[in-house]
Amino acid sequence: MKRNIFIALTILFVVPGLILAGCSGGDPEAKAKVDEALELVSSSQSLLEDLLSLDARINDLGTRFTDVEDSIAEGKSLAEMALVDVDELEARYAQAHDLFDEVANMEGAGDYAEYARLALAAVDKELEAISLNRLLLNNVWDMLDVLPLAESQEQLSYYVEEIDRLTAEINDLLQEGAEAAVVADRYFEEHGL
Repeated sequence: MKRNIFIALTILFVVPGLILAGCSGGDPEAKAKVDEALELVSSSQSLLEDLLSLDARINDLGTRFTDVEDSIAEGKSLAEMALVDVDELEARYAQAHDLFDEVANMEGAGDYAEYARLALAAVDKELEAISLNRLLLNNVWDMLDVLPLAESQEQLSYYVEEIDRLTAEINDLLQEGAEAAVVADRYFEEHGL
């Protein structure tokens, strides 16, 4: 489900970006900033897919190796790689947020300003989801640290419950972001941007 939402968000921002490249008229500075923000979001697709792939592999921990130490090593390696993706995604989406925010508050930006406000709603949800993904990965790391000391599954229940809760919140945020992106995309098309 997360994969489909990420792809939907990316596609909804890529299509306007491609259309924008051929548009004339409107405020050139606003258009340039929107183009740049859209490029940041659309160029993040491979990172988003990689993060999803790593998250899925983390969910499957314990199925590849019978030795706990091997599973812990694999889990920490996956979490480290995923955190690198999270860092890069946060940087890109924060930059896109700033660009959309500039356009939304730019005098004379016309329809680009409203589009930027609508796009911000989607980008902000995505930033929240990425931030929660960092928290989720930190919880996975902490659980892996205490795993060798645990004498029963119940001792790990806090981490399992927290990881499940964060996963559900991330999915909800991604869904909300996808819905906000649909609204932005519709506005973009209706106003011939």
